[in-house]
Amino acid sequence: MALSYMRRHKRWLYVFLWLIIAAFIVLYIPTFLDKGEGMQAVVARVGKRKITADEFRMAYQDRLRAYERFAKRRLDLRTAKRMRVPEAVLQSLVESTLIDSEAKRLGVTVDEAALKRAVAASFQRDGRFIGAAEARRLLAANDLTEEQYVDSVRSQLTKRRLESLITDGVDVTAAEVEREYRRRNEKVRVEYALVDSGRFRAAVTPSSEEVKAFFEAHRETYRFPERRVVSYLLIAQDAIAREVAVTERDAQTYYDDNQDDFTQPEKACASHIQVKVKTSPEDSQGHEDAQARSIAQGLLEQLKKGADFAALAKKSSEDPGSAPNGGDLQCFPRGEMPPQFDEAVFALTPGQTSDLVKTSAGYHIIRLNRMQEQQTAPFEQVRAGIEGLVRREKAEERLEEKVMALSRALNSSDSLNKAAQDLGFTVQKTAPVARGARVDPLTPEAVSAAFELKPGETKREPFSSPKGAVFISLASVEPSRLPELKEVEPQVRADLVESGCLEKALELARQVSARARSEGLDKAARALGLTRKDTPALVGRGQALGELGANVLLEQAAFALEVKKISDPVRVAAGYAVVDVLEKTPFDAAAFAKDKESIADSLRADARQKVFQAFLAQAAERYGVERTEAFRTALSGGR
Repeated sequence: MALSYMRRHKRWLYVFLWLIIAAFIVLYIPTFLDKGEGMQAVVARVGKRKITADEFRMAYQDRLRAYERFAKRRLDLRTAKRMRVPEAVLQSLVESTLIDSEAKRLGVTVDEAALKRAVAASFQRDGRFIGAAEARRLLAANDLTEEQYVDSVRSQLTKRRLESLITDGVDVTAAEVEREYRRRNEKVRVEYALVDSGRFRAAVTPSSEEVKAFFEAHRETYRFPERRVVSYLLIAQDAIAREVAVTERDAQTYYDDNQDDFTQPEKACASHIQVKVKTSPEDSQGHEDAQARSIAQGLLEQLKKGADFAALAKKSSEDPGSAPNGGDLQCFPRGEMPPQFDEAVFALTPGQTSDLVKTSAGYHIIRLNRMQEQQTAPFEQVRAGIEGLVRREKAEERLEEKVMALSRALNSSDSLNKAAQDLGFTVQKTAPVARGARVDPLTPEAVSAAFELKPGETKREPFSSPKGAVFISLASVEPSRLPELKEVEPQVRADLVESGCLEKALELARQVSARARSEGLDKAARALGLTRKDTPALVGRGQALGELGANVLLEQAAFALEVKKISDPVRVAAGYAVVDVLEKTPFDAAAFAKDKESIADSLRADARQKVFQAFLAQAAERYGVERTEAFRTALSGGR
């Protein structure tokens, strides 16, 4: 249906495509043109290599077209920005540049013979070349020249050969393959008794002397790692949004420019009777094609003689989803059903029944109950939502403007404090922060970056956080040191209490385990004031075992037990547990032998992908990757 629609509206689609391209050029590239650099303006640098605005524009348009083909709707530029499509496109270009640079450095090339074979192989049908004319037609349909397509194939082959060079030595062990098979296939159903250590908290009250002794015995545990005080400037999006005014005209303009977002397409409300066709000889459902057609034809004859459609659908349709409702499929737009079904139902008039319609799912008899006309929600109905959306967009634009102003100020001054003072911003400081710690409003990436800075040094690129944009500077460094008790006493006391609670929980769990071996887990748990619980279904490796959660020790204990065997106490998040296996899907050696090669291939592919991504990350560090002000300006809309 989609193909026939495109054929019927080919001229219109070409016009629409050029409108998208024109809109992109007008709305997204003017910043580059303002500088007199045209499409050769640089949006990023990878080492000495430049990524130009023209390269970015073409890649961005390709991404838009790919989305439109997949989603069957256009992606407007506002939505693309919210989805961070520009950043994804630039990252893809950076990765391609890194691959090309590393391939040249390591002598990875693609010979012309291999390139010709790969190009020819991509234009084959049933093992035969489709012909030069048809190949050119396909390229034109995808807005590609022969040169562009050959270049893309060369890039793919280069990447493949570089990946092969870097990752061919990566393999997986037999133990890893078996472990993955067990993770995918082994399951247990268990009963358990949980001894929550929290029940003993009121009874554990350590004295000051005990706290001091515990601290002295474990002082190294409380060592302060190197910590850093970070100066930061938050440009808060919420604060900006509160200052933004959205007029009725703003909302009306958005409504007028984005009618598709508020329009429900024409829908067919229909019912059907389905007779399934086997998808393979081994399929247990459906019929051979000739038999299915004969059955469907018989049902159609009954309808022609006056049989009630809903009653016949309930009795004879093989679609379990709609048959109980008389074959009712409710209402659906064009493109939601298989093409043959779609074409047939939208050709009917309300109350009309189709002839037999064949799809990949079998034979259908379709009745169109009614048509639901295309409906556009009135402005007032959606106004509040539009105002919120426009407010967010305006806030994002103002945020970008402020970010760019601060970035420009930092280009002429390394001092975050001075740049902030010049622009009327306020710089704040964190408490001392350890590596990997979380401190609002800094993101983990910002904290990590602070540990790469020298005192007084400023990171000129902002970090995006849920609250807005954050610039950081390193204020000071506190070296690692052992603490005094007064600095960590609350934590020491809490740890000592927890240790005492766990000791009591372990003792009670041992009693449960011992009694359960002779009288069963349920009786033992009740006798000691606990509750026996179970997992209602089989649970796989890595999944939570009821309220006990999931951890390595618990998983090892549960899957190592034989059925109806009681475990020793097992440490879990809340305390200790005693487990009994009720049912088990054991390791199947024959099935493992059958599946191990495919599992090994899957693990190997994952491992090689990780190695290659790590290789590219190292390359990025070595070359240095810089996004230019031109790209940041483009993200702000070119205003």
